[in-house]
Amino acid sequence: MAVYEVFSHPLLIRYKTSICSKTTCFYVFVTLFTYIFPFIITYYSQGFWKKIDIYREQPDVSFKHQMVLLLETESPDQLIFWSTYEKLNQLMDHKLLQIKPSIEHREEDHNRDGKKDELHMVIEVPLTKEKIVSLKLILIFDYYLYLYSDFHMESAAYVQYSTSLSGSSFSTFGELSLMQRQPLRHTGKDDRYNIPVLNISKIDRPFISLENILLEYMKRNITTSLKNVYSVWQAGHAAYDSFKINLVILYSEDSILYTLGFWQLLKWALVQYMAVFILISYILKKIKLYLFQKQMLSAIVINPLKQKV
Repeated sequence: MAVYEVFSHPLLIRYKTSICSKTTCFYVFVTLFTYIFPFIITYYSQGFWKKIDIYREQPDVSFKHQMVLLLETESPDQLIFWSTYEKLNQLMDHKLLQIKPSIEHREEDHNRDGKKDELHMVIEVPLTKEKIVSLKLILIFDYYLYLYSDFHMESAAYVQYSTSLSGSSFSTFGELSLMQRQPLRHTGKDDRYNIPVLNISKIDRPFISLENILLEYMKRNITTSLKNVYSVWQAGHAAYDSFKINLVILYSEDSILYTLGFWQLLKWALVQYMAVFILISYILKKIKLYLFQKQMLSAIVINPLKQKV
């Protein structure tokens, strides 16, 4: 007749000793070692307190219809300047275009998630006989992040190109990328950089230059810039007496540095600690079992099978 197991339970054998004994000292030492040694290993192997981490998020970006354009010609004295800032235009009146450039742009949301994915822009600058050899362009954006901290800032993208050959058109394609010198907070509202990239109220003629504007912007700990930029300069005489600029800027998903909150920090530390603790605890348990079974440590053995009923 076949038999099978219907119930089982372990046999508990107890080992007892007095407080003032070598066995007790060994037990205390092993117990402390079991809990302290994993902490020492994980702490000094670096990364125990992981204060900064990275996550991925697509920002919510919108073009603010604000820009600054500077075109340089073969003649150093002939600069073509235009911006959407009236005061800035007044200060640069001696370099202003007499006719406003033609600007067309659109922002597209391909995956219908409520966040724009890219900006398309075409700028046509009317010319007379000027030959363009360089351009500098600043575009202003609203930039939002929501996943951890509620982050909002006014950011910029800088496009620059120069050559020795005069051109009729310029095309560039790139991604708007977040640049960080410090991590974001893990929670709460953060609008410390929601200030104008071009503070028009502080602009005056002696200090007006793209260099100063970009320098002030660069001093921020968090900015945006264009990466993976591909540019095409079309040499030759400008057709229809205008210089054409084509822009495509992608608002792609970005890697964001942020500081961990207390519970995230504790969770990460416990995961590392427990991984080492379980291994050390298992090894020491086997060592204790061997020492007590072989009676290499002095102790009173209480075996329920040998006790009288």
